[in-house]
Amino acid sequence: MTDRSTAPLAAYLDALAAPTPAPGGGSAAAVLGAMAAALVEMVAGLSLAKSPDGEHAAAQHAAFAAAERHRAALTRLAADDEAAYGAFIAALRLGKSTDAERAARTAAISRAAQRAAEVPLATVVACAEVAEASASLDDRSLASAASDLEIARRFAHGAAHAAAENVEANLPYIEEAEARARLAAACAAALDRVDRHAAAHR
Repeated sequence: MTDRSTAPLAAYLDALAAPTPAPGGGSAAAVLGAMAAALVEMVAGLSLAKSPDGEHAAAQHAAFAAAERHRAALTRLAADDEAAYGAFIAALRLGKSTDAERAARTAAISRAAQRAAEVPLATVVACAEVAEASASLDDRSLASAASDLEIARRFAHGAAHAAAENVEANLPYIEEAEARARLAAACAAALDRVDRHAAAHR
């Protein structure tokens, strides 16, 4: 598994473009979410540099800290998504010649699919929080950086919905109905948070 926190962007894009299963869309969604977080950090940082003790400094500090935390988390999730997908592929390749092998394979696929859904769900949740950090700077940051804040919001929205595709794709492979329902509900709730912020700026 490649450490995406240190890999150059060009190397990541080469890996994404390669004819291999991973990194794929889930990893790319997390990277896009991390970019959204970085833009929120930038806007908050620029605003603080301009007016360190200004009226909205507390909100800017809070947004900066949240975005910094989520950027780190989303960068880790990009690598986690690759690992989760790799484990799912490995489970699919298990033997199925006997009843015992088939049962073991089904159980392994279910476990791997649950992990492969949990990782993009974490991406969706993190993107929702990035969108909220972005919204907290509305009219509380440099007017000249308003477009960067809007781009951050759009990136967070797109990344969340992209990651949700991977949550949904893995649900059918999870044997436990309660786990499927829990993951689906959590994903829908996080998307609703993102969509509320997107709708407020249309």
